[in-house]
Amino acid sequence: MATPTSYNLVHIITSGEYKTPLVASQVFDRAQAQATISGAGKPASVSVWIIVPMREVFDKAAKNTVASLQQRCPAIKIHLIGCISRLGNWPAIPTIKKLRRSLKGKTVYHCRGESSFEWADAARKSFPGDAIVIDIRGYWPLERLINGDVTDEKDMSAAQRIVYDSDVNRLKNIIAGSEWMCTVSEPLRRYMIDHCGASKDSVLIPCCVNNTIADTNRDKIRQELNLGNNTAILYLGGTQKYQCLEELVMPFMRSALTVSDNTIAVFITQNKDKMTGLLTQFGIDMNRVRMLSVPQNKVADYLTAMDMGLLLRAASPLNNFSQPVKFGEYLSAGIPVVLEAGTGDIAGMLNEYNIGCVIQLEGKNTDTALNDEVQVALDWFHTNRQLARTNTRKFIEEQYTWQANVPKERSMYAASLELAGTAK
Repeated sequence: MATPTSYNLVHIITSGEYKTPLVASQVFDRAQAQATISGAGKPASVSVWIIVPMREVFDKAAKNTVASLQQRCPAIKIHLIGCISRLGNWPAIPTIKKLRRSLKGKTVYHCRGESSFEWADAARKSFPGDAIVIDIRGYWPLERLINGDVTDEKDMSAAQRIVYDSDVNRLKNIIAGSEWMCTVSEPLRRYMIDHCGASKDSVLIPCCVNNTIADTNRDKIRQELNLGNNTAILYLGGTQKYQCLEELVMPFMRSALTVSDNTIAVFITQNKDKMTGLLTQFGIDMNRVRMLSVPQNKVADYLTAMDMGLLLRAASPLNNFSQPVKFGEYLSAGIPVVLEAGTGDIAGMLNEYNIGCVIQLEGKNTDTALNDEVQVALDWFHTNRQLARTNTRKFIEEQYTWQANVPKERSMYAASLELAGTAK
């Protein structure tokens, strides 16, 4: 890739994403790393532009969220930019242009998803030497239909197909209008290249974390949860359909508690009532379950108390493209991952670095077959439990922190600016 040159870096996000812990780690921590880590290609300045409905600019909770993010990431500048769509996106467009004029030199706009592109494009029109990097986090044309039980093109009704085709065309136009593309998984990167016009030089940047988490509070939390010497199997997340709770997670937990007297099922979730209902539905003994909601700033410590983390999603094009953030969260806390086969490009990493195991629950239609497959995961853990906690953190430090990926990102930014300059 190109040699890094002087430039400003602007991350752009839209809607209410800035309020979520996920985006705090995937945008703001990422921007902070670029702003603070020295070396070739360090941006002259790093900003995050958040495009929101105008009412949020005056909302106290929104202001508090931005203030908290600014405290978390003091080396970047965060701007909450209000927009009134019925007034032709006023005053967001003038505000963006004013912010851009305040930046000296060329600028790279790092757009989180397709919805951010139009705002970067509006700024770039007045500064044609600037560059846009479109960050494709998932396959939106399919994602938006997931609540309609659509996981593949073959599942679509005629009306859904019209919406899908329109979204695909929009995605292709956005990729064509950007200087560079990055994405979160190799299957998604390849699909964007093969079907949506992305360059073969498009870059893979995984869903990273800031750092690994030491076991400082492991014993204390295990005592608090009364885990003893049992194997604590963790599910972290919500109750959305794509999490495959009924199809995979609950059957796994029920089977694990059946085949081993020394296992405990742990659920960290904000949806305790619904999760409890599912546990009851599956006849899982609540005496062997720990159900908790944990403040976001405490989740990392609770993760270190666990022994195995479940990442069980059905094999589908959508799940094949995804790169769940909790993959990095599990490993950063020293937790090896149990993965359902056919999900993204994670399986190869688990096997190569011995940081988890791959099983296949789908198609196991008898209790015996299901129990045998779950036993594979438990056996892997008991064989590798000591080394796994070291391997997981080493893998994260080498490949899955924002710091480790800074040089790759900076080369991408430089290449995008070079391409923008050539096109002038």
